Amino acid sequence: MTQTPPNANRLPVLVNLSTLERFLLDGPSVTVGRGPSNMLILDSDEFVSNQHARIYWAEGGWWIEDLNSSNGTSVDDQIVSAPRKLAPGNVIKVGRTKFRIE
Repeated sequence: MTQTPPNANRLPVLVNLSTLERFLLDGPSVTVGRGPSNMLILDSDEFVSNQHARIYWAEGGWWIEDLNSSNGTSVDDQIVSAPRKLAPGNVIKVGRTKFRIE
């Protein structure tokens, strides 16, 4: 069950390590992928699936799950095979794109 995330002054940011673009996690759930229906669209990375991963707030923290993507999702170079809780400093890789959580 998705819950409401904490207040805005404590929301994490995903930083694209190649472009340094920043994406604020300001909703209870963020989908990542190439498709236009995602909240975080990575249409220039051909290794990202249409619906690749989901980052969501639950049980008092942020979690990530792979959405049966073709090339997988990893956190700190470990493949995500089940929902995994995230922490500041983690590096998330979807396709060939890497993000750090701040």
